Amino acid sequence: MVPERIGPVAPEIYSRGVTATGSTVALRGWTAPDLDAFRAWLRPEHDWHCWDGPYYPVPIDAEADSLVTSLARDNGLIWAPQPEGDHSSCCQDREQPGSSCCAERPGIPPSESQAAPPRRLVVDVDGELVGTVAWYWESRETEWARMGVTVYDPAVRGRGIGRTALALWTSLLFERTPWVRLDFATWSGNRAMLSVGTALGFVEEARFRQARVVEGVRYDSVVMGVLRDEWCARTRRQAPGEFEPGSRV
Repeated sequence: MVPERIGPVAPEIYSRGVTATGSTVALRGWTAPDLDAFRAWLRPEHDWHCWDGPYYPVPIDAEADSLVTSLARDNGLIWAPQPEGDHSSCCQDREQPGSSCCAERPGIPPSESQAAPPRRLVVDVDGELVGTVAWYWESRETEWARMGVTVYDPAVRGRGIGRTALALWTSLLFERTPWVRLDFATWSGNRAMLSVGTALGFVEEARFRQARVVEGVRYDSVVMGVLRDEWCARTRRQAPGEFEPGSRV
């Protein structure tokens, strides 16, 4: 069954930046083809599951379908689940830590179609979905939001795409809200994500020692944050899309 679009033909471009390697990165809204692409990346055989919160279970089909259905509804689209084949986990043959990088999986937030800014946007390179950015409440009562970035496609890693997307997302969230701070959570085995946070001016604010278990090995849980004033001061000195190459995000 072909998904039917009932929303606008052209998705809104929320932000755009260029990496030092020349890749143009856009944060944009969703289209019907994005939903199928996103659902395909949620399948368990993809290696990003081994780096983005690998201590969490990979979503089962029903959970993945529910997330995509919610995205479709909130973006004025119609999506129908496609039949799934037999997919095995990638983590048995995972690469060495640091060879891939995604932000910690933020989970599936409740639907908030009226939320501003959007809860999840497409990371677009050359018109294709290669990842997503998202945010969720760590403490809604105190406007404490936690965000994340995930680059699904291993073919585009190493070009600074995730780093640029995280910078664009940080700027966008601060521009659209009165929030005082933003942070992301990751684990000590994801060295690339830690390096990206440091390069963007995020500060390590918490480290819970040996709190995460990945394939029988204990790692630290790490939270890195930035304050609005810190980010604004930094972006006045450097455009968010202008970064040096070499990041594995």
